[in-house]
Amino acid sequence: MTIALVYGGRSTEHEVSISSAKAMHQALKQAGFSVLLIAITLEGRWYVQHGEVSKHISTDKSIHAVPGLGLFVDDVKLPIDAVFATTHGYGGEDGNLQGLCMLCKIPLCGCDTVSSALGMHKHLASSLFANEHIPTVPTLLVTKEVLQQGSFDQIYAQARSSFGSDLFVKPENSGSSVGVSALKNCEIAAFGRAVELAGCYSERVLVQPLIHPLMEVETAVLRTQDNDLLVAGPGLVVDPGKEQVGFLSYEHKYGQIDTAHLRIPSGLDAETEETIREYARKAFLAIKGDGYARVDFFVCGTRIYLNEINTSPGMTETSHYPALMAGIGYDLSQVCRHLVADALKRSKEERQRIYTPPSP
Repeated sequence: MTIALVYGGRSTEHEVSISSAKAMHQALKQAGFSVLLIAITLEGRWYVQHGEVSKHISTDKSIHAVPGLGLFVDDVKLPIDAVFATTHGYGGEDGNLQGLCMLCKIPLCGCDTVSSALGMHKHLASSLFANEHIPTVPTLLVTKEVLQQGSFDQIYAQARSSFGSDLFVKPENSGSSVGVSALKNCEIAAFGRAVELAGCYSERVLVQPLIHPLMEVETAVLRTQDNDLLVAGPGLVVDPGKEQVGFLSYEHKYGQIDTAHLRIPSGLDAETEETIREYARKAFLAIKGDGYARVDFFVCGTRIYLNEINTSPGMTETSHYPALMAGIGYDLSQVCRHLVADALKRSKEERQRIYTPPSP
C-alpha cells in the first residue's frame, strides 16, 4: 500500500511541516507502507520528491490534480492509496487541502474539510464548544472590517472593560504562536500594534484576557481502526522561556535553546485530568473530528479553559502529540496504521452514499 506523504506548503509553518514529515516518513515506513513524497513549495506548487524529506524541493516532476481521478505527473496517475499530510496552517490545515483530496477521490488520514476548517478558525470552534458546555477562554473578535478600517479604540476600550489591563492578542486562523502578543498593562498604542501584527496572518483577530498564573496542558486524540476514541494525557507543558515572552512562542516550541517540553503525567489530580480528557473528547466530536487531533487547555486554579483544537498537530521529534501517544503505549508507526485504516474506512463509506438525482 502506498501512502503519499504531503508536506511543506504556502504557510508560515512551512519549515515545521518539513520537520514533521521527516518523523512521519520513518514512521510510515516502519508501519510497513510504501511512501511517495510530495512537497509543496512556498508558492503552492506540488512536486514529487525522491530520497528523503528535505528542505530542498526538487521541481522536476510537477503534479496536477484531476477531480474525480487523482493526482498526475504529465499523463501518468500517481499510485496513491491514501494521503498523510503534515501540512500546517494556511492551505494545509484549514480544509483546502482536505477538500482537494476529497474531490480527487483520495482517502485522507485525519480530519476532513469541515472539521479542519472549524479547528483552524478558533472563534467558530469556540461557539461549538460552548454548545457542548465546554469552558473556553473569553474572547472578543476583531472583524475583517475593523482591521481594514484600522481604528481599534472601541475594541480596546471593550477589552480593557471586560478583561482588565493584561491582554492576549492572536490571529484567528494561524498556528505555532505566529503573530501572537502578550500585553501586560496594555496601552492603546501597543494594543494597536499587536492587532495589526496578528492581522498580517489572519483576516480576523482574537483578543483575550492574559490569564496568569496558568498551567498549559495538552491532550492527544486518536480514532482507532476499531472506532474507539482514545484520549491520551493530559501532559503539562514546561516552558523555560515563558516568563520572557508571556506565552509558548514559536522559538520555544521549535528552537534549540530553552525548548518547551511535555511532562507526563501532568501532576494534576485525577479528577481534573479526567475532566480535561472528557472535554477533549467532546471538543473533537463537536467539530466532527476524524482521525486525530491535539486539544490544548489552560488550568488556572480550579478553572479549566479549552484553548484550542489542532487538527494537524506537529509531528517533529520534539512535538507533543507523539509524546502523549507514547505515554499510553502507542508509537508513531502504530498511530499511522490506525489513521490509514480509518481513512480507508471513511472513504469506503463515502463511496457507498447516494449522489445521483432521484428518477422523475
